Amino acid sequence: MHLKFALAFPIVFFLFAACCKDETASAIPTIQFPIDVSALENEANAVFSFPLVLNVITDREVTVKYEVKSLTAEAGNDFISLEGTVIFPAGTASAIIEVEIVIDEFKEEDEQFRVVLTESTNGIFLDGFQQAIGTIQNDDTVIQVTTAGYDAADSYDGKTMVWSDEFDGSEIALQNWTYDLGASGWGNQELQNYTASSENSYVANGNLMIVAKKEGAQYTSARLKSIGLQEFQYGRIDVRAVLPFGQGIWPAIWMLGANFPSAGWPACGEIDIMELIGSSPNNVHGTLHFGNSWTQHQYTGGSTTIPSPQTFADEFHVFSIEWDDAGITWLVDDQPFYSVSNTVAGNQNYPFDNPFFFIMNVAVGGQWPGYPNESTIFPQFMAVDYVRVYQ
Repeated sequence: MHLKFALAFPIVFFLFAACCKDETASAIPTIQFPIDVSALENEANAVFSFPLVLNVITDREVTVKYEVKSLTAEAGNDFISLEGTVIFPAGTASAIIEVEIVIDEFKEEDEQFRVVLTESTNGIFLDGFQQAIGTIQNDDTVIQVTTAGYDAADSYDGKTMVWSDEFDGSEIALQNWTYDLGASGWGNQELQNYTASSENSYVANGNLMIVAKKEGAQYTSARLKSIGLQEFQYGRIDVRAVLPFGQGIWPAIWMLGANFPSAGWPACGEIDIMELIGSSPNNVHGTLHFGNSWTQHQYTGGSTTIPSPQTFADEFHVFSIEWDDAGITWLVDDQPFYSVSNTVAGNQNYPFDNPFFFIMNVAVGGQWPGYPNESTIFPQFMAVDYVRVYQ
């Protein structure tokens, strides 16, 4: 029982019951809610109990009709809407209205509904109107993600799925992913500290969640990579994801050459399957980086846009590359938007005929996206439904 309920109701009812001794059994009682109810959304509080009291005990049965209505809580999603009748048998002065709460694991704001008394026989409402407020408190940590959006084919002619992570478990698969950690700026003057905390990355409801958070004046996020675990040369690669948005937010799904530890960047090569600048949430980029050394760094790429006011945060899209020994083509929702051939590097080394590993991250700030401002909403997340490789 909620502490407020446990303490308040016996005291209020005692006062009401005490005054009943001086009233006649034939008096018309007034009806009221002595308290509002506030409790956490969990199995222990799956039913909110709202006490009703009469100010006098009467020798007649008292009935009260009521309705449960939305405020910020949504009927069906947060509580079960209903109408009903409460009966006070003759000689009693207390009753209960019960409202069922919809329990989920999603992070939400605290939400409210109201129980309104609408009609009574043999009783009147105190002050002519009575309602009680139910406050559903939320301490969940899982972000709710849409299931809507584009989905890729399960197979492609002439290709076989050689690996995938569908994120169907309850934990990040450590046979597939490890972490980059730290807050070094990552060469782009970024602000975030990459962590392995479950606050910044976790698997829930069939999605990998990468969450960028503002914690005081600092920012945390996650950067997962498959180096030494899952590495591939060539193929059709599909990644289904919902992307974050906002000034200074920079999600990326990309690949580096598996020889990165020895060759360094950009000689190892970089394939950016998808990058988005949060201030342009309906536009994504696909890019190649290469060059024999840092001073010889080159890049080439293209972008594609979905019609405004749509954004890549609204629902799932599939970000893909078709990669073979002739070159690379980028696609969004199966629509090609940019291609390069294996001659793109000119007289420099072409590093894209080697195995590559995946990286997925959400950066905060940096040279390209700029930095968060008062318009940037936190937390921001990238939800990844699957990563699939066909060869």
